[in-house]
Amino acid sequence: MNIKKYKVLGIMSGTSCDGLDIAYCEYWEKNNKWNYKLLNFTTINYNIKWKKKLLNCYKINAYELKKLDVNFGNFICQSIKKFIIKHKIKPDLIASHGHTVFHNPIEKISLQIGNPLAIFSKIKIPIIYNFRELDVIIGGQGAPLVPYGEKHLFSKYDYCINIGGILNITDLNESKFLAFDVCPANLVLNFLARKLNMKFDKNGETASKGKMIDNLYNKLNNLKYYNSSKPKSLDINYIEKKIIPQLEKYKTKDTLHTFVEHIAFQVNKHLNKKNASVLLTGGGTFNKYLVKRIKINNKVKSIFVVPEKKLINFKEALIFGFLGLMRLLDKKNVLKSVTGSKKSTSSGIIINNKIF
Repeated sequence: MNIKKYKVLGIMSGTSCDGLDIAYCEYWEKNNKWNYKLLNFTTINYNIKWKKKLLNCYKINAYELKKLDVNFGNFICQSIKKFIIKHKIKPDLIASHGHTVFHNPIEKISLQIGNPLAIFSKIKIPIIYNFRELDVIIGGQGAPLVPYGEKHLFSKYDYCINIGGILNITDLNESKFLAFDVCPANLVLNFLARKLNMKFDKNGETASKGKMIDNLYNKLNNLKYYNSSKPKSLDINYIEKKIIPQLEKYKTKDTLHTFVEHIAFQVNKHLNKKNASVLLTGGGTFNKYLVKRIKINNKVKSIFVVPEKKLINFKEALIFGFLGLMRLLDKKNVLKSVTGSKKSTSSGIIINNKIF
């Protein structure tokens, strides 16, 4: 049987602003099941200048934001060109998530920068972008989107947890397929680490030496978001307004310790199935102390699976490549059961050679 294989570049810039992830992936369908292979991959680390721009992009005026959108698109373009030349590859498609500036489903707003026209004008490969906005416009959360890919590519697990800037969880139980943002993670942990002149708290070493702040721990766990109904999602504005101010008056080392405990508690609230397999990915998986505390707080004997490093780092880029492919094939790639929208959609805007 002749099986069609698709080669896609998945491009992802996460809320923690570590760098631009590029994953060159191959996808094929066999016996009604999608398969994947990570062929080549890299992270282009942001220098101090780029990190500062992206961390503060939601604060600037409209003109400066549009300027940043184009400049970041050019940055992505140059990164892709170098990657293609280095690996001598010919992608069928580029799926670029971009970098999120605003995400407020209540006001039907979701904006990602990294201008796709700036990319396509110099790399004549079809590009799919803007995966979230349609779902938000028709009443959904526009997040999380990764669960669709997890459902098709990682169905052997009971849960998938991604510890990125924001920690999200997918319950792959067929009868109640659910996914949502659980709590902030690296966004807050890295913010606190920067106060101690560190890029991040390596292995959670500083957090492990801190002391629990009971009052802060209780306040965090009583935030309104945690009792709100699903589906639901978080964005940086909520974190800046509702969480960051609560962290300012304590010793940073102790705040780090307390926030790790907060993450561990919130995660385990949603692991209800005994002896379930849980796939851990995202940059926070390298935080050994955080993972240790998640395991210690677990009461249902979950089996936590930490995969090889390339999957930890590039699972989201891999999945956005898959979402782009589904859009190209005109298949649904955003599920209403996850986002709460009126209908499932085939989301993403396609730029192809027809425009030139």
